[in-house]
Amino acid sequence: CDLTSYADLEHTAQNIAQRHTTIDVLINCAGIGIYKPIAELTKEDWDKTISLNLSSPFFMTKLLLPAMQRSAAPLVLNIGSGMGVLPKENRAAYCASKFGLRGLTLSLAEEFAGKKPDFCLITLGSTLTGFAGMSVEEKAGLHKNGRAYFTPEWVANRLLAIIKDDNRETEYKLFPSDFGFGTWE
Repeated sequence: CDLTSYADLEHTAQNIAQRHTTIDVLINCAGIGIYKPIAELTKEDWDKTISLNLSSPFFMTKLLLPAMQRSAAPLVLNIGSGMGVLPKENRAAYCASKFGLRGLTLSLAEEFAGKKPDFCLITLGSTLTGFAGMSVEEKAGLHKNGRAYFTPEWVANRLLAIIKDDNRETEYKLFPSDFGFGTWE
């Protein structure tokens, strides 16, 4: 499924809804990080970033909402970024998309307060994955020198704990240095 294509999102949502009468958890975690100065950022870079990081979570949530509302305790879990609250240079498209995802999640949490589904945003710091043009090996080298990165296993376990928590918050800001993973820049 091409998550930047509305037709693909619609087709995928229809397939899911045909197979499952209820949906308990939707995790919107696909993302792209194109880091360039604005002078080098193309329209295609901008459109791809906004489409994948912001529009896709919006449309998947909207399309799967009826099946989620049939669940006893549904949850939409959106994976944000530290750059959705702390912007960095040369990352205008990425930061805009993650600020937007934060606004979308918090707005929907207000809209659905006391109703189904619940909405939760994970504002996540750097993780040891191949993202935004840096390999896992490159990040591991920086990690050995004190740069803070979460491990994918730590993130997965934390997400499971949040999903299982009946008293979860609307937003969690998780930065590696706050959990003993080194320093965050």
